[in-house]
Amino acid sequence: MINVWSVSQFLEDTGILDKNEVKKAMPFCLSACANLSKRLKDVKYEDEPAVINACAGLALYNYSLLQGSSSEDFSSFKAGDITISRSASCTFESAVKFRDEALLMATDYLTDVDFVFKAVEI
Repeated sequence: MINVWSVSQFLEDTGILDKNEVKKAMPFCLSACANLSKRLKDVKYEDEPAVINACAGLALYNYSLLQGSSSEDFSSFKAGDITISRSASCTFESAVKFRDEALLMATDYLTDVDFVFKAVEI
């Protein structure tokens, strides 16, 4: 199985999630690793950076779904004249983009389970 700790460490090291968020996202990392482990073309690809990245993208997407449904749509912080704001929909859109790009980069290592070709009899 793909190393769950590598996936969670990737999310933390890249700054996508902080240490506390990574702890909350661990079930999603485990689920993503289990899901993509079944799709690997060969077991030797478990440690490929593109596969780790794809797991991280899938975990982040699912974690963002949960966070978006349980948090307010908009949050902001103001210090003097400076205001920093973050929209939940913008965060979710970023997670979707990250997931899609990461899965695309890992296509050489994964089997395609979303496409079915069947013969048609006339």
